[in-house]
Amino acid sequence: MSAGNGTESARTAPELPDNVRLALRPERTLELLGDLIRFKSVNPTGSEGETAAYIAKAMKAAGCEVELQEVEPGRPNVLARLKGTGGGRTVILNTHMDVVPAGEGWSSDPFEMIVKDGRAYGRGVMDAKGPLAAMMAAIEAIAASGEKPAGDIVLAAVIDEEAASIGARRLPDHLQGDLAVIGEATNGNLAIAHRGSVRPVLAAEGVSAHSSTPHLGVNAVMLMARALVALDDFGERTLSSRIHPLTGPSTLSVTVMRGGIKESMIPDRCEALIDRRLIPGENEAEALREIEAVVSGLPGMNGRVRIDRLVPTTGEASETPPDHPLVALAARSIESVYGRAPELVGLTANCDMTHFVARGIPSVIYGPGDFSVAHKADEWVELAELEKAARVYASIAWEVAAKTK
Repeated sequence: MSAGNGTESARTAPELPDNVRLALRPERTLELLGDLIRFKSVNPTGSEGETAAYIAKAMKAAGCEVELQEVEPGRPNVLARLKGTGGGRTVILNTHMDVVPAGEGWSSDPFEMIVKDGRAYGRGVMDAKGPLAAMMAAIEAIAASGEKPAGDIVLAAVIDEEAASIGARRLPDHLQGDLAVIGEATNGNLAIAHRGSVRPVLAAEGVSAHSSTPHLGVNAVMLMARALVALDDFGERTLSSRIHPLTGPSTLSVTVMRGGIKESMIPDRCEALIDRRLIPGENEAEALREIEAVVSGLPGMNGRVRIDRLVPTTGEASETPPDHPLVALAARSIESVYGRAPELVGLTANCDMTHFVARGIPSVIYGPGDFSVAHKADEWVELAELEKAARVYASIAWEVAAKTK
């Protein structure tokens, strides 16, 4: 789907004030990114505190009003507001400070950025410290330019996106805006939808017995096996036919299973974790009801298999209508930098956009990099993409905030 249709999209691509353009320096974006990579803000462990302090210091130096919102001990969100002259629209640039563990297989230290052959390498250069550095550089450039938009430009750097999004979920009520731009890799395109997830843990309760007399027990692993086969069939027959034009189909996968404690015992308990991916229009409650209905409808189960608990996730799916005028505005900004109209796409994964949409804030997703590189060893991003991202974020921020309401 092209973003080139409609009156809004047909307007002339935006031009940043010359002073802002001149203040945007690729070497500054790269410097910020190198510093951010050195902070091992790995999730799990919840260690975003040093990263937050660095961002707060840099944004204060740029002239922003900075608020550290402690969500958990030592884990603050950073809210940095570049104030406008008044009466204008507010744009929120949002991304996350946490990264996934480095894992094995790296060619170099994952927490010391390497620049080689036009690429930057390191854990988080793309997901999502690359977008974060580009957002910071964009705000610094606007602040240094001497140009003053009417509205405010807010950086919202949050914790815990890679786990349960407690940072975005608990952003203060006073954080409101006219557009939120979520920093995640989009390959130069503009994402306006993303999938969500809900992760129930199924528990099968059996009766233990000696494995030489299995008829005296009830095998929890076999109960779970029947339930999982039925759920897999439900996914193939029903969920695969629910397709969102931008995010693709609904899915259901079994990702973790545990059962049995000894080779000579009939297992009396078995657990399986279900990863249920939601498309826009679906919700967690209905997805859980469907899983329960499939399992409870199997003959002979007698209530022995049930949803025991939920594993926290980033949240539900969300979308912004493609004809929203601020979608066209963001698309024009990308076009002004890339020289082509971006495709309107959707993410197959979760992201924090859902928590801004829930506040009634129109939201889009844009960021440097190829999403297929996410969470892999030798994570990389093109230096040219980082430079473009800082220009895109500055352009969108200026276009939104420069106009009065």
